[in-house]
Amino acid sequence: MRRALTLGCWLWCGAASARTGVSWEYSAPPECPNEPDFRAQVEARLLRDRTESETSDTPSRQDGVHVEIRLEPSEQRGSLRLDEPGAPVVERIVHGDSCAELASGLALITALAFGAPAEPGGAPPTETATNQAQPLSGPAPGSAPPAPPPVTTAVTSDPRDSSAAQASASVSPELALQLGAGGLFQSFWAPEGGPILDVFLRLAPKTPRAWSLRLAGLYGTRTWSLEDRRAEFSLLGARAEGCPISRRLPLVLSAEACAALDLGELRGRGDASSALLEGESRTMFWAAAVLSGRLRARLAERVLLEAQAEVDVPLVRREFVFEEPQERIFRIPALGWGAGAGLAFEIL
Repeated sequence: MRRALTLGCWLWCGAASARTGVSWEYSAPPECPNEPDFRAQVEARLLRDRTESETSDTPSRQDGVHVEIRLEPSEQRGSLRLDEPGAPVVERIVHGDSCAELASGLALITALAFGAPAEPGGAPPTETATNQAQPLSGPAPGSAPPAPPPVTTAVTSDPRDSSAAQASASVSPELALQLGAGGLFQSFWAPEGGPILDVFLRLAPKTPRAWSLRLAGLYGTRTWSLEDRRAEFSLLGARAEGCPISRRLPLVLSAEACAALDLGELRGRGDASSALLEGESRTMFWAAAVLSGRLRARLAERVLLEAQAEVDVPLVRREFVFEEPQERIFRIPALGWGAGAGLAFEIL
């Protein structure tokens, strides 16, 4: 109870922390929320009411209460330490993708630790408020009796119950939506391979080791010459991808393993302006299964750089030939490979 009243008054009265003996340390890089912003987040999550904190009798001293908070975005973690005489040291560590997420998690845990109602055995907060509201003498003659005080329900929480804090922080994880673009080189859809433009949307929870879903549009074009005859190839398709495995790496890196399916059309057209007697085109259904590994690096709070390598299995195999005289241009192989890079921007 004393800790709750002490921190509540400190948050709202500013200099009260010096008088009550609460030691507060906050350390974070410039791009993270500053100390006033963090205090506001803690205040918004306190379980106690502001008016009660301001009108209650604040103890003159609270020895040894020590709050230390450090945000380490390079390691995607934040730490909280509570030290009070006569009680075990409480330490909490949270992980997240951004400074804002780390600060939010630590603010929730701090509010649970300092903003909980009185422990069993102490005077209930509603009783204290009721006693202060009662008049010292009975009602005046002829006046109506005072209305009964409102009944409120108190929520109890043990600040050292780590399972309760983790459960509160893990309910309904927030989702992140990313928009990105990049380039791929695939070895099998055109003679000697060809480049592909990749534009994608990625959806994933903002938690470590999270799954992700991706939907991408693919477009590629390639010109190939055989002696004096020339052909043009184009690929238009879409990729649906799921990444069930994701791991954090040192610094700002993460890795994921994915499986995908490519669907679309592959078109080959003879160039009539070359030595061909007649320019003809052929269009075929395109499908390929893909297994890929991707490395991602966070360049800024909402900007990521990624690189990937993949193994491709074409599900439809055809060959393209020149006519009169007949000569094979290329045949889609049974196995191919690809590599690429791109940028992703977090929009939600």
